[in-house]
Amino acid sequence: MSDPLQAASEYLETAKEQLELVRVQYQSAEATYEKAKALYEAVESSQSHHKQFDQVSNLCDSCAAIQTASIFRRQSTSKAHRRKVGDLFHAIETQSSCIFCKFVIDAFQIGSEDQAERLHAHLTPRDTSVYFAQDPDGKAWYTKAGIDTNLPACPFVWLQTGPPTTTGQPHICISFAPSIENGQDSENANKDLYPRQRGALEAFNGALNYDILRSWLNKCHTTHGAECRSNDILSTLPFNIYLIDVHTRRLIRRNHDDQFVALSYVWGKGSQTPVFKFTSYQRTSNQTLPTSIPQTMEDAITFTKRIGERHLWIDQLCIDQTNNQEKHQQIDLMDQIFASAYLTIVNLDGQDAEWGLPGVSRPLLQTQQPTLRLKVGQLMATYIYSIWDNNGNSVWDSRGWTLQERLLSRRCIMFAKSSISMICRTEFFHDSVPVDSEGKGVRTWLGDDYFREDGSGINLDEEEWDFKNFDALVSVFTSRELTFQSDAMNACQGSLNRMSHKTGYAFCFGLPTQDFLRALIWKPHHEHVLTRRPEFPSWSWLGWSCRIEYSYWVGDMAGYVDEDSDDLSYQQSPLPKRRRIRSPNHNTLQPDSANVISYPGEGLSPLKIDTTVAKFKLRLMRKHGDLHRNLKPNSQQSNKAVGDHWTLLGADGHVLRDVAGEYPRFELTDAFFRLKPEYSEILSKQNNEAEFIFVEQWPRIRDSATSNRWLHNMVSALLVVRNSNGTVWRLASVLLKSEDWRAKSTRRENFSLV
Repeated sequence: MSDPLQAASEYLETAKEQLELVRVQYQSAEATYEKAKALYEAVESSQSHHKQFDQVSNLCDSCAAIQTASIFRRQSTSKAHRRKVGDLFHAIETQSSCIFCKFVIDAFQIGSEDQAERLHAHLTPRDTSVYFAQDPDGKAWYTKAGIDTNLPACPFVWLQTGPPTTTGQPHICISFAPSIENGQDSENANKDLYPRQRGALEAFNGALNYDILRSWLNKCHTTHGAECRSNDILSTLPFNIYLIDVHTRRLIRRNHDDQFVALSYVWGKGSQTPVFKFTSYQRTSNQTLPTSIPQTMEDAITFTKRIGERHLWIDQLCIDQTNNQEKHQQIDLMDQIFASAYLTIVNLDGQDAEWGLPGVSRPLLQTQQPTLRLKVGQLMATYIYSIWDNNGNSVWDSRGWTLQERLLSRRCIMFAKSSISMICRTEFFHDSVPVDSEGKGVRTWLGDDYFREDGSGINLDEEEWDFKNFDALVSVFTSRELTFQSDAMNACQGSLNRMSHKTGYAFCFGLPTQDFLRALIWKPHHEHVLTRRPEFPSWSWLGWSCRIEYSYWVGDMAGYVDEDSDDLSYQQSPLPKRRRIRSPNHNTLQPDSANVISYPGEGLSPLKIDTTVAKFKLRLMRKHGDLHRNLKPNSQQSNKAVGDHWTLLGADGHVLRDVAGEYPRFELTDAFFRLKPEYSEILSKQNNEAEFIFVEQWPRIRDSATSNRWLHNMVSALLVVRNSNGTVWRLASVLLKSEDWRAKSTRRENFSLV
């Protein structure tokens, strides 16, 4: 009898705890509502007074002379124009009596920290001129936010000060809505895309607009179809993971049909240690979360409830961090966890787990939008968060683990300091775009002006093998930080798994086995040098810590390798940023050949290759940090050596030249490869002599369709160093003329690369 009574007593105590928690939450919500109501009424009163003040139309003499409507008239020329509209010193002095001067000062106040510094300190008369400037590239205001759309931009300018070469970052957008009296075409105006005017409370305290987020989710869920739904095997978890019930704050086992939200964030710089530990991690169903958890996690719970979802997945809470077997098991399934999530919350600028989510526990920045109502129309200033200035530079984007979390998710809500956006597999949403624009048939997507360092341009769902896509994945991933270098494989395994599933290509330590020889000729980015990562083989990019990439021609060649070299008609078409690539045809007769005998299995067993080897004398051309002299004015090469610069000597002892270089455009250089000084010592001990093994011969290569420069009969080879046990390890890759390779005596050998 005691057991049922004991169970009933425990149930009663649990119910009391839950009742007390709900009571506290209710009181907190009620207090928040009262504060918000008071703020809203204060802001509404302030705006009402401001509108009355606007209508007085008090202007100083210089501002009254400005032809506002003509400044915003669309120009037929592509040349950017800047129109001086005042002076900061004058505006500061007359802002109390001139509404235009007051508008200019208020507009500058919403700028970035650099712009605020220019407003308040170190100002000289040369720096204080105020300009309304057209976009220097002739593009729409939303391009700055990384958005493309099927609607034209409204009339707008960028607010700037000082010389255009030193200031004037186009972040503060001044949009202009002409009045009907001024001849506004209401039909065309409805087609123009204006920055969204935020609500009073949203602009005043940086609160999150949940209605906008719900509208994005609803549009994606109802109109995008199967592409944004969980409909493949990677989105079906093979076992039940733990989830957080955000209403009860308890861990539960996920049922097959439970929809959940996932959180992607930065744990904390320099530490992968959980920010808290359970006293007893015997996770049974309905285990209660600790009362105090990091702010980002707490905000994720709040956000999940506000958008109407019930279940949330957070790695630190839902994976037993003390159970290595479970941890590694779920790391291997990370692609499926994020692909299965209905939505992923991304804390883009959060420094650590305590940072919180902008718009939830901390305000969104730069949300105010000063307005000025004139007879000719209304001006509105909006800070546009530049995706290009922060392209891959956010705290979250600097971490290796977060790349696959972005790429594998069906939908990501991106929380930045001053903006909220959502990207799904079909569309891109941004809080600077009005919600009612959907009624105009507008559709927005990610802009494609530049290579996206944040990885958002990588498509893991390509069903045809695309080497450029693979190159982009390697380049972006290796540019990121890992606290533990041994995590390199795990942190990209999910991305490789998905790419393998879609294309059918298998991967061996990060290299595609169906395109293996081409994948062997990776190199360090021109701003980096290699540092050995001994946990992985030297022939793989995983075996080195620095940014890795492939020369542009490596991925580009497949588009023309099977075509007649005399038929250049196909070169006239513009080169797309990313294209589907066929593997090159290797049937061309070659002086040498390389064949993979066997791939390594588990651990660091060798990669066995049958190929030819040649020995070259080497010369150190310049040491790390030395000036690189005699460069042409338009050279792509750095003025200072990054790493030690080494070159190869020909059969007669003369210095060979690398005719391709390591930049996008072919450029003659005397440096075939670059090394850290500690690796240069290895070559010095070998009397500046090294062995190179043949990888592939290329009948012809092209730097790009734009430059249209061709090189013929080139050979790729790897510099290898022999170990005492007979194995070799890779130190560098080179590209040289076939005639220089054939001038050396070569021999065939089976190599075991480690």
